[in-house]
Amino acid sequence: MRSLCAAAAALLLSVPALAQPATNGLAALRARGELICGVAGTLPGFAAPDAQGVMRGFDADFCRAVAAAALGDPAKVRFVPIDTPDAGMTALGERRIDLLARNTTFTYSREAGRPVAFAGITFFDGQGLLVSRASGIASFRHLDGRRVCVTGIAGTTGREVVESEAARLGINVTIVEAGGGTALLQALTDGRCDAASTDASQLAIRRVTEMPNPDSFVVLHDMLSREPLGLLVREDEEALRQVVFWVVQAMLEADEFGVTSANLVAALQSNDPVLRRLIGVDVGLGKSIGLDDDWSQRVLARVGSYAEVFDRNLGAGSRFGLDRGPNDNWQRGGLMFPLPLR
Repeated sequence: MRSLCAAAAALLLSVPALAQPATNGLAALRARGELICGVAGTLPGFAAPDAQGVMRGFDADFCRAVAAAALGDPAKVRFVPIDTPDAGMTALGERRIDLLARNTTFTYSREAGRPVAFAGITFFDGQGLLVSRASGIASFRHLDGRRVCVTGIAGTTGREVVESEAARLGINVTIVEAGGGTALLQALTDGRCDAASTDASQLAIRRVTEMPNPDSFVVLHDMLSREPLGLLVREDEEALRQVVFWVVQAMLEADEFGVTSANLVAALQSNDPVLRRLIGVDVGLGKSIGLDDDWSQRVLARVGSYAEVFDRNLGAGSRFGLDRGPNDNWQRGGLMFPLPLR
């Protein structure tokens, strides 16, 4: 045991220090008076401009929530469209954006060795499959000997996921690299492949928004991978990372307690100590992360709880009607487990 400990200590001592001195990104935001947020910009439901050119969507609302907490106003956001997750991480490293909220999966390779840090999971997704209803394909196993379209864009893992799952099941599939977004679905409708594969949420959204006969296609229940999507900041901006992380936790805890923008005023009169702490009535939650004690009230009043953000952009209040599924609160069978604000 002693020799193992000595070896481990020697190994740790031999690793060069890579971390850079932390900078105060929160102070920089306030000096600028604006949060620069990287988003997809072309994916309805997550981030896309409406008819008036205003960026709308699930990811866009998390940008607004951070601005409400840090700058006092959810409108103080400049949205920057980002083509791919890799492009977003490059933009972060080059300080062209402050926050990346662009359908980016939290993986080892995307954080290790890069100048970025994940600051909370906002959406549990998985790589899915879109097929024609008439094909009779009901599961990934039914694609044995058939063609599967993936994006094939650098920095994405669609091809790797399909190949890995096929190997695990002992089936043979032919991979067709068809490009991203609309190009992927077009390859399916043109008959170049028997299934299109990317994040299931994107398939569900693009089926509704981009396919001429959406009811003729279906997203299968099979999930080929785990894709926890999250928010990223630069690794040397711990103050900003903490703000982003706890904004997400506050929105999730509000969901758990049923607090919304509509009933927030009534909640302020609650005698529940956990609820009063969440909304900053009794014990201030701001000073330790560089904010005032009303930050969570602003987030909930101006942007809403996690449930409100999900519902209006992706769920029953949207044209997509997605189920919460794993994105529901843990007490209702989902995976969203807010860390305690205490």
